[in-house]
Amino acid sequence: MLSVFLACEDPYATADLFTGRLGWRLVFATPRDSADRLACVSLGDAQVMLGTDDEEFLPAASREHRGAGVTVYVRLPDAADIAAVHARHAEAGVATAPLSTREWGEGAFDARIAGYRFLITQEGTVGGMPSTITADDLESAVRLAVTVLEKAPDGAWDGKAGGLEWTCWETVEHLSDDLFAYAAQLGARPKNREVPFLWESRRPGGPANVTYADRDAGPSGLLEVLEACGAMLVALVRTTPPDVRAHHVFGASDPEGFAAMGIVETLVHTHDIAQGLGLTWDPPADLVARTLARLFPDAPRDTAPWPTLLWATGRGDLPGHARVTKWRWTGTPHLN
Repeated sequence: MLSVFLACEDPYATADLFTGRLGWRLVFATPRDSADRLACVSLGDAQVMLGTDDEEFLPAASREHRGAGVTVYVRLPDAADIAAVHARHAEAGVATAPLSTREWGEGAFDARIAGYRFLITQEGTVGGMPSTITADDLESAVRLAVTVLEKAPDGAWDGKAGGLEWTCWETVEHLSDDLFAYAAQLGARPKNREVPFLWESRRPGGPANVTYADRDAGPSGLLEVLEACGAMLVALVRTTPPDVRAHHVFGASDPEGFAAMGIVETLVHTHDIAQGLGLTWDPPADLVARTLARLFPDAPRDTAPWPTLLWATGRGDLPGHARVTKWRWTGTPHLN
């Protein structure tokens, strides 16, 4: 719970503004004839203490500049309607910016209340769902991928994986290696480089991996490698504190970010592999939507999630949007 103390000429009148016009909640107020004239209001995770602005050394003309450069950050709970909160603040004339989605998927708007700047935010949402990604989401994505790939016809694993130059077998190895490498990053937590494993390609043009599957173990052994590498990343995401940062070529990220990256790798490479194997792959729309919100905040929000993710990763067309030929995700963590 964030709690700040703001000075104002009349704490009770200011509290009335917060509660009567802006919809904040009154926590308490001292009697108006009290020697300690205080009121406390709250919104989301913030409590704001309102006290008197009576310092003799501060000229009245300077009081409006108090707190310059400081922003009171207010986070709304998932159940709150941030659009309605913004509408109340806009109607009262204190909202100084429209409600918008920041680059990490967080809804936010600026307001200036009683001479102080506020940033009112809510965890990013897609279709009303929070954009938060969890270890359970990653575990589910890997499990769904393995379930689909278990249906592969005999002898199909050496064919090309979709539009890639790798075989279906090699692409599963590459996906496994991605999940393994992300787990390694969270485990060692290097700040400016990858963990120095020896990556090697087994043929010209093939993927450079640390992990490979034993061909003698067959497709079931290959998928077991995928499950094992996925489980490693799931375990690291579950047990790593959320404030940890580890290096990725697209920017240092947190456990949630690495989970989302693992999901994208799983979803799109299973798409590649399924194309090569002649299988149908249609992952859950809510999982895709939340992953898009976490890693591709600039992707369209008015199109179906799965075609949008394929478009964002250069694997498909999206009506009204140019074909993507170069792409990268935004792995930077949500700001709190």
